[in-house]
Amino acid sequence: MGDIRKQTIGFLGLGAMGLPMATRLCKAGYSLNVVRHRRPQPVQQLETLGAKVVRDVAEMIEQSDVVMTILPSDREMESSLLQEDVLFRVRPGLVLVEMTSGSKGVMKRVDEEFRSRGASVLDAPVSGGTSGAENGTLTIMAGGSPAVIEAVRDILGELAANVIPVGDVGDGKAVKAINQMLAGIHMLATVEAIQLARKLNLDMSRVLEVVSQSSGASWIFTHKSKDILTGNDSLGFKMNLMIKDLGIALSDGASVSMPLASLARSLYLLASHKFGEVDFSAVSKLFDAE
Repeated sequence: MGDIRKQTIGFLGLGAMGLPMATRLCKAGYSLNVVRHRRPQPVQQLETLGAKVVRDVAEMIEQSDVVMTILPSDREMESSLLQEDVLFRVRPGLVLVEMTSGSKGVMKRVDEEFRSRGASVLDAPVSGGTSGAENGTLTIMAGGSPAVIEAVRDILGELAANVIPVGDVGDGKAVKAINQMLAGIHMLATVEAIQLARKLNLDMSRVLEVVSQSSGASWIFTHKSKDILTGNDSLGFKMNLMIKDLGIALSDGASVSMPLASLARSLYLLASHKFGEVDFSAVSKLFDAE
């Protein structure tokens, strides 16, 4: 696959996660192709760092050696990657690194279409939030062959502190769904714990200190409690995306009893009428309203 550092990266998906990731790649010296977007600011920001702006996804694939995509959902994966004019430009030697939190089934379809045309595919969803994207400390759940992982390891190293092989293409998406299911449940548990501490008139700083060092701790409790306490719902991970990810977990596990995941999704849905477009920690305001 050649020297990846000398190759051109096409980057699609300049949202809360994608923009800081693409920015890191530009600053690391990679040549980037990005697609014109209805929101001009992210594209303009990358253009000032040296990125090239192309007309559409088909042109991006045609002019790139490695294509990285991090999109909102399956729908965008399908509309961006499975269109005939896009697939027509897929060729031997192209590497697709697909980082969307989507379903295993759609990822398998994308893999089949790209591999049938000679391309290599890595299923590589991420965890670590916007701070991880900005600081290059993400965790990547890598589904695909060891050879493909090695071929893009330098690129992934600019974005992630951990690249963990989890199996075949599609398994990355499945592991991410499990991670998101737990994050969604842990957020609700953290909200309830804070509500109880308030009810008991406890010193909240001591509660945070003790639990963060005890068996009740979770990443969500440690990193999101202050947001809940202050009502800071500035975007880290959008509530509507958490609803989508919980839906993926429930769909993939349709034959498994998952009452906590089902309850969690129903509570986020209830909160989403007011808070769907802000950080999912805003679910705490649903409890406040009660």
